Amino acid sequence: MVSPRLLILLLLVPGVPVLAQSSEAPAARNPTPDEAWAAPGGEVEAPRRNSAPDDAAWQDFPGATSVPTGGDAAALPKLPEVPPLVPVDDDRVASPARRAPRPPPGPPPVPNRVSLLGARTVGAGGLAAGFSLGFPTLSARVAYGVLPRVDVIAGVDSLYGMMNELRLGGRWMVLDGGPRWSVGLAVEGGKAFFLRPASVELRGARYLSGRRNWNVLPGIVANLQRKGPLSARLFLDVRYHLSLDTEPLQRTPLGGLPPSVVTGSAFPIRFGAEVPLSEKTSYSVTVGGDVRTRPEDADFMPVLSLGVVTGL
Repeated sequence: MVSPRLLILLLLVPGVPVLAQSSEAPAARNPTPDEAWAAPGGEVEAPRRNSAPDDAAWQDFPGATSVPTGGDAAALPKLPEVPPLVPVDDDRVASPARRAPRPPPGPPPVPNRVSLLGARTVGAGGLAAGFSLGFPTLSARVAYGVLPRVDVIAGVDSLYGMMNELRLGGRWMVLDGGPRWSVGLAVEGGKAFFLRPASVELRGARYLSGRRNWNVLPGIVANLQRKGPLSARLFLDVRYHLSLDTEPLQRTPLGGLPPSVVTGSAFPIRFGAEVPLSEKTSYSVTVGGDVRTRPEDADFMPVLSLGVVTGL
């Protein structure tokens, strides 16, 4: 059992620190301010608005340097002289790509005067060749200039093997309008060889090509070239086709024997363009058709071909 004295001591021990703190005097809520600055000699005078600055005072700050005078000034190193600025072209500054030197202008392009499908001849001693592929035939031509305005032409036409015709002719440039236009006369004649005889052929090589054993084609040719050395050259070719059939057939049962040679007529019309690729080479486009009068042939047969013409 705990004695009453020990119990009293245990109750008094926690209150001892509180009594010690209460014995100290509490600090004043509004302490007296320090007025030492108002004492004589403690005032700091503010600088006036327009007062002269103390020029010597700023030199006393740490890091201040003095300006050398007299002989000390001669000991300073001399800076290199900067050359005066040179004006630069504004265009070169604005566009760096223009700084590279411009190459000298090359010679003007040589105009293309090599024509094989129009009226313009190749000239004395000139040589031109061409090849075309289309419907119904493919063809090849070579022209040689025997006179300034006269060419001799040789070539071959083929219905892809079913008909092959060797041709020989010429071209005469009657009117020469300079590099722009010309008009001339042309004629070609040839012998055609057919794969199948006429007696067993029905709407075959003779029907498609309009050719017979012998063929003569006189006509008018003309060409017109636009301005420019490599501009397209338009051409027109109108011919009369006289055919000589040495293998005529009896078309009617009571018609009797046909003559040994039967003639026929047709009117081939071609127009197109030779488009220069260089001073001697052009590609050609030809369209047109044949208007035929023979009853066993088609009334009209369209023609389309693409080719190349070049000077040799």
